[in-house]
Amino acid sequence: MAFDDDGAETMEMQAFKIAKNLTEYNGSAPCPQCGIVISPVEYMYNSGLCTGCKNDRTARRVKRKMT
Repeated sequence: MAFDDDGAETMEMQAFKIAKNLTEYNGSAPCPQCGIVISPVEYMYNSGLCTGCKNDRTARRVKRKMT
């Protein structure tokens, strides 16, 4: 995978991951927050969320508990 230096590396990686998971797992399950298709292992270990959304949710929870 190569970036074309247009500043959209995050979107390109996200699109690559979606395409990869669709072909490998035949459309396992989309993340309910962002829509990325995640692998069955990610779904099982992250409570149905992709890793990015799980990390964001955890960070918000920690921030809320510390205030």
